[in-house]
Amino acid sequence: MRTDMVMGPDQKLEAITITWTFDEFYTAFAVQDFQKQKDGSYKQADLDALLNINLENLKEWNYFTDIKHAGKPLPLATPKPLNARYDDKLGQLTITFSLPLEQPVQPTATAPVTLQIYDPTYYIAIDYVKEAPLHLTGAPDKSCAIKATTPDVESVWTSLPESAFSNPDGTTLGRNFATNVTLTCGNGTK
Repeated sequence: MRTDMVMGPDQKLEAITITWTFDEFYTAFAVQDFQKQKDGSYKQADLDALLNINLENLKEWNYFTDIKHAGKPLPLATPKPLNARYDDKLGQLTITFSLPLEQPVQPTATAPVTLQIYDPTYYIAIDYVKEAPLHLTGAPDKSCAIKATTPDVESVWTSLPESAFSNPDGTTLGRNFATNVTLTCGNGTK
């Protein structure tokens, strides 16, 4: 995964753009009903439809996104599908979509924006790419900064209490493995 935090000219966070590249096993499952073209690609219309289906299915899960401002959950507006593509050499599907905030917010040191993107059931592991996983885009102030902390998976597994596995709906396990992202902005100038 790669995540872009989209800042407006007023130094408010307006949206998050998420790019997911799926492994070759999920990709094979996702495109199994599509007809491959002679060049090894798939029709763009099929890939676009797949992106839209993914967004519709993720709606009830808030798009696997937990975003807060000063500790309070931020409501998301209607997502915008941006791109779906298939890499025939790697056999991987990549989708990109934007999650606009219902109301843009001003992240500060005392009221940061925090973000976790994860499957609550941990059925799907979501990991950031190693190089350039997080970006500030749009019109960020020079004083804006993103900090990310990724828990050590082995340490998490060995320290989880038994109750972490007994949640009846299984929707809290994934949070333990999620990267914690914090966005703050100061009073710097552009």
